[in-house]
Amino acid sequence: MAQTRIVFALTLLGLVAACGVSEAPDETAPASTTAIEAPTTGSRAEQPQLLLTEDRQLLLVWTARGDDGIDVFLAKSNGESPPVRLNDVPGSVSRITIDEMRPALAAGPNNTVAVAWTDIDYNIQLAISENDGSSFAPPIRLNQDPGDAMQEFPSIAFDENGVLHAVWLDPRFAEGRVEEPADLYYASVSDNNVVERNLTAEQSSSVCGCCLPDLRIDGENILITFRNTTDDGYRDPFQVRGTIAGDFEPPAAVTAPVWQIDACPVAGPIGTGDSVLWLDASTGIRRLLESQGAGNDPKVVLQDSDEWFLDYPPRRVAGSDSELLLLPAVPAYILRRDGEEWQVAIDDLPGWATSAAVDNGELVVAGSSDGRFVQLRRELPND
Repeated sequence: MAQTRIVFALTLLGLVAACGVSEAPDETAPASTTAIEAPTTGSRAEQPQLLLTEDRQLLLVWTARGDDGIDVFLAKSNGESPPVRLNDVPGSVSRITIDEMRPALAAGPNNTVAVAWTDIDYNIQLAISENDGSSFAPPIRLNQDPGDAMQEFPSIAFDENGVLHAVWLDPRFAEGRVEEPADLYYASVSDNNVVERNLTAEQSSSVCGCCLPDLRIDGENILITFRNTTDDGYRDPFQVRGTIAGDFEPPAAVTAPVWQIDACPVAGPIGTGDSVLWLDASTGIRRLLESQGAGNDPKVVLQDSDEWFLDYPPRRVAGSDSELLLLPAVPAYILRRDGEEWQVAIDDLPGWATSAAVDNGELVVAGSSDGRFVQLRRELPND
């Protein structure tokens, strides 16, 4: 595979100048040495994620751990406005910062941007901007129950009409503050009005309580992919298909049973076109699996080796639809869809790479290392 030139960014999306960075980096230096300070003084940066808006504006969302607790911030690549704190009460974001608990991001029509997260009381909060992220309305709560349940792991998307759709894991009927048994809840949000419903109320088993669900919208169709549990103890991907009008089918398996485990693997699946990809360790070896239909054994796309170790589940590359995926690993990979197959397009990204976007034909990769932002740009191979 042809190697491409790595270009190290001087700015945190144009904002690191505020942190005193002035010297140009060595373009031949290892990426792990170019850690970038967060533009929030005295804070530890975690869970950075890239988002591309409708007009191709590159945004960065991250959580910052400071003296008051954890906050969630958004910064714009043009540097025209300072970072925006999205939680209205300082330090009110959930103190659990595992990868699956990262904030949910969405860009919609008419310059709308949304970010959702779990607060310290385990409610799902949603903040919406109508000016590409320059400012946000006060957060609203998505879960409408009056209880004290551990609502977590939101996923969000806008439809073409600007209505925000969300799913999350919700154990509101469990006894005590626990992750399971839980249900998969859905809500639509329009003009700050939240309408929620339970999508798994009819099933006897719990959904997997710590695996991030995945929400995609294609025109009028909604596709929700999540890790479910079965009565015999398997924890594998299921899907719910629906419409933006609120019509949903019952949950359906997308693979033969694979992983029987008496614990949550904390590895949510994602839906990509007609397939589902997920991280599996049922054999003792971490594998990236792809569904081949309910009742059929999944396909092994990649698996651990002596030179390579899978770290986190796959995620979409912002601005590339479902054609490119980032696979956080050591080293991290970029996968490209080639017909019915996934091919490795880049195989040497740093192990800190946990988010990626396509910006002006270049791949932008972001992550955190020792509490500091790190990012790089590089050319995308043509094939």
